[in-house]
Amino acid sequence: MARSTEEVFEDHLRLRSHGDLDADLEQNYGEDIVLFCEFGTHRGRGAIRESGRRLGLQLPDAEFEFSTKLVQGECAFLVWNARSERFEVDHGVDTFVIRDGRITAQTIYYRLSRGSLDDDA
Repeated sequence: MARSTEEVFEDHLRLRSHGDLDADLEQNYGEDIVLFCEFGTHRGRGAIRESGRRLGLQLPDAEFEFSTKLVQGECAFLVWNARSERFEVDHGVDTFVIRDGRITAQTIYYRLSRGSLDDDA
């Protein structure tokens, strides 16, 4: 039996919090994942890998906080904040469609602002 929406969602958050993108992709994402973001629609695990790489460059060594986590049926909703020396994000929002134990669609939206720890601002 496939894992529930909540199980996949929580495993995704746990693995990403530990910086284990490879395990997250293998365990939680469908091969044909569809990613919707400000820059367009992208398909496949490579799109998720690139999105993770970009976020890592923007928010190196960031501390993430998940302020809202909701699950209903095959949908999950996440509101998050992050702080790094370079930038910060208040109210980033991700949504997920999870079917048959895999994330099949995801939306990502966040807006960067100067980090509060940045002495050069």
